[in-house]
Amino acid sequence: MSESNTRKRPVFLRAKWNHLLFANYEVDPNFLSSYVPNGTSLDSWNSSTFLSLVAFRFSNTRVLGIPTFGWRNFDEINLRFYVRGAEDQESKNGVVFIKEIVPSWLVSTIARLLYGENYQNKNMHSSIESRPDSSKIISYEIKESDLSNKISAFVTNPEKVPTPDSLEAYITEHYWGFASRNSKNTVEYEVEHPQWAVSKVDDYSITFDFEKIYGTRYSFLSGQKPQSVFYCEGSEIIVRMGKTLNL
Repeated sequence: MSESNTRKRPVFLRAKWNHLLFANYEVDPNFLSSYVPNGTSLDSWNSSTFLSLVAFRFSNTRVLGIPTFGWRNFDEINLRFYVRGAEDQESKNGVVFIKEIVPSWLVSTIARLLYGENYQNKNMHSSIESRPDSSKIISYEIKESDLSNKISAFVTNPEKVPTPDSLEAYITEHYWGFASRNSKNTVEYEVEHPQWAVSKVDDYSITFDFEKIYGTRYSFLSGQKPQSVFYCEGSEIIVRMGKTLNL
């Protein structure tokens, strides 16, 4: 759970994040240095820097306490990396999104306007199959006329709360978002959820054209094997209103 010694900002969004798939790629820290927002520094785990492809479902979404009729339940696929923010002597573990993809034009527009996040809306499809033996088959797909990008996994391992020094804990225990409004200003917002249990995934498939979805500089990811893939059942979450940092 996110912790802060400062007064909590008002709640902007409540929802459930469920059936999360994480594919974690080790990259050269210099590759991300120009994308680190002002007021933050690039974070690492055991001296390694990571980009994560994350796919999950939003459900029961409410904005400012009001159900988002027509878009309460939808998918998201994002590409993100990890930073540390510091304000008033308090260090915050956070994420920076390269791009977040959802099927809703309304959701993507609101997120861009309020948080400065790079949201795009595209046609998406997902499938969750739970089996009697407690295994699951999970898939998320971005569909376009001439392009299909998919991440899928066969989840068989039981969920366990990760140890504090593990990569799984590092990836999931980030409770702040940071976004560059422009070359000088950074928006910070808090995300709250309980600690998640994790299932390591051995059987998975990632067929993404990273160049077409994220740009030429990310094309190398299409041929790179992630260091780890894991699954989280997820939980209810809270996203609080953002603020512009005083830098």
